[in-house]
Amino acid sequence: MPSGRYAVRGRSGDVVGTEDFRCAPGPVGWRYFSEIHRHEPTPHGEIVDVVVDDAWGIVRARIETGERSISLEPRDGSLVGALDGKEIQIGWGPEMHLDYLTPAMNAITGKRLDSSAEIDVVYLEPVSLEPTLVRQRYELLGTDEVETPVGTFASTRWRYTALETGWTSDLWVADDVVVRYDRAFELISYEPGASGPVPTPP
Repeated sequence: MPSGRYAVRGRSGDVVGTEDFRCAPGPVGWRYFSEIHRHEPTPHGEIVDVVVDDAWGIVRARIETGERSISLEPRDGSLVGALDGKEIQIGWGPEMHLDYLTPAMNAITGKRLDSSAEIDVVYLEPVSLEPTLVRQRYELLGTDEVETPVGTFASTRWRYTALETGWTSDLWVADDVVVRYDRAFELISYEPGASGPVPTPP
């Protein structure tokens, strides 16, 4: 299974933490697990555990941020689960996407889309995990050979835009791994395992 570490950048562009991840095909479809250590807004640890089906639709998601935790799965037109142990239900449809501050969610969305699109997204706020409905744009820019600190990857390049704020950045997805995400995450160590994309060494 592919595994590695991202340097996490904050709003200022400075490194504010790390995300250690591993991901692999599984019995349902694909699973991503990571441990995050951030010192913004205050020092804390996080866990992200996401499972998708073979069409890259969310099967279940679990996120813990120390202070808060959420678990979600789609059921009968809603995302249902628990936020801090209390039942939660969020409107959901087959064309909607889930997002949180981890490259896993961008990889999942990139795999679901086959062209540029504006999408409805349930966005979980960093740390607090409060869900909000937002609009995002993914613009497909084509295939690209992208350089990273761990090597050069053949990848698909997207331009992401948060439509409410205008924040935008390019990101590159190689198979099921975000290998570069300008202004947000930098892949600083990586092992492809048996199933991951293999870079050309730097």
